[in-house]
Amino acid sequence: MMLIEAMVSILLLLLGILGIAGLTAKSMALSGQAQYRTEAGIYAAQIIQLVSLSVDRSSASTLAQSLKAFEHQPDGTERCAYSGTELSETSELGKVLKAARGADTANPWLGLPGATESGQQVVVNTGNDLNQVTVRLCWQGPSDTAKRIYEIQAFVH
Repeated sequence: MMLIEAMVSILLLLLGILGIAGLTAKSMALSGQAQYRTEAGIYAAQIIQLVSLSVDRSSASTLAQSLKAFEHQPDGTERCAYSGTELSETSELGKVLKAARGADTANPWLGLPGATESGQQVVVNTGNDLNQVTVRLCWQGPSDTAKRIYEIQAFVH
């Protein structure tokens, strides 16, 4: 009888250890995804700040015109497959976009995994003096089955 009790105790202990190992693996995977979302948020906020600090606010029309100069691949409605006019990679905003996709040769370890140029978009809506800037950044982590997207919107006045 004592042997059966010991074996049942060992079995329960092993099940507990396996459960903890499974939870640890799942939490590590989720923390990696959270890291990429945080990095995408930092890049997107940096883009918004750069646009906001670089526009000409001398009049409503010049503000709208200078905002439009920051558009990057504003066309395309398919998720993470944007198209249109691209910004120069030598511009300040172009450098941030390049770093976000890990294409900066000075810091190749930075950037979002699986990010491509077609997965980056900066759209400006100046209709009705709205001055809305939308930034979309796409990436695909090593364990992701589909692309992930981070989107932020800001109003520049």
